[in-house]
Amino acid sequence: LEDRTVVPVTDQPITCLVSDLSQNTPVTWIGPDNNEISESDTSNYVINQGDYILGSKAATLTIKTTKMAALSSGEVYKCKLKSSLYPTHSPDVVKEMTLSFFTLGVQTVNKEVETATDATISCIITGITKKLESVIWRKDGTDVTSLSGSNYVVSAGTFDSNFQ
Repeated sequence: LEDRTVVPVTDQPITCLVSDLSQNTPVTWIGPDNNEISESDTSNYVINQGDYILGSKAATLTIKTTKMAALSSGEVYKCKLKSSLYPTHSPDVVKEMTLSFFTLGVQTVNKEVETATDATISCIITGITKKLESVIWRKDGTDVTSLSGSNYVVSAGTFDSNFQ
């Protein structure tokens, strides 16, 4: 595992690469609270043990968006292995990864228009790594673009490098 900068608004996979195994050994994932992550916690995580091939495996923990929203930058995740052949006589092998959040920026573009004329409202979102699928405009917490009878036309814009 290597420290990584992530965008907290998408699912984030973390991969634990392990080699020099004499047999397939399960990987245990440890969360920032130092507790083992249960495979049954499917609302927050997806655990994939990976395939054992010629003494190596790549286990993956995917942190779901719902969990990402509750995390802070600098959280540490760990993958842990213990020999399944000699569980009482082998030390735990632990690898750590610190997640740092890549912060998104939103810059509104101000524009004045006369009364009773069409207005174009736009914003620039920075710090993204792929094109946004949609944009939602809100007024007082309400999505104004999907109100029935609204005269809004919304465009997600174009993606260029790390902004849209």
